Amino acid sequence: MKKYFLNKMSTGKRLAKRSIIGSRVCAPGSDGIWYAGVIQQVKTPPSENQKDNTNCINLTPNTRYSVRFDCKQDVSRRGLAREFRGSELVGPGFKPITDVRLKPGQKVFLTYNGRESAGEVINHDDLKDEVTVKIVPIGQEVSTPYVFNPNFLLH
Repeated sequence: MKKYFLNKMSTGKRLAKRSIIGSRVCAPGSDGIWYAGVIQQVKTPPSENQKDNTNCINLTPNTRYSVRFDCKQDVSRRGLAREFRGSELVGPGFKPITDVRLKPGQKVFLTYNGRESAGEVINHDDLKDEVTVKIVPIGQEVSTPYVFNPNFLLH
């Protein structure tokens, strides 16, 4: 009778470093509207035992994130020309979209009739967990109000 041993399979490759630089996030402007951007830099204050933290492993509550926004115009007027704490950002590894209150005029992307469509928030009802969005379906000139659950992407 032979004994079989189970060995861990290994490909011999190292796992890639996990970096949040380049992650797409949304940050709040001074007008209360969320704007989309990409994390460009992570700034972690040095601790007593570590002089330089360039690999983003030892993140602290004092860590700040520099975000490059998709909207190039009026960045300083919108309050976006600053660094953000992790608790202020929405995206993978940060706050989920369900924890955010959307303001009227917020641009959003959602799936409507099986296609991704751009829209604009009309109303966000926290109690019902519903968002009323104005969209213009392809091939129509008239905008359509649409009530949507807030599991969609911000722009």
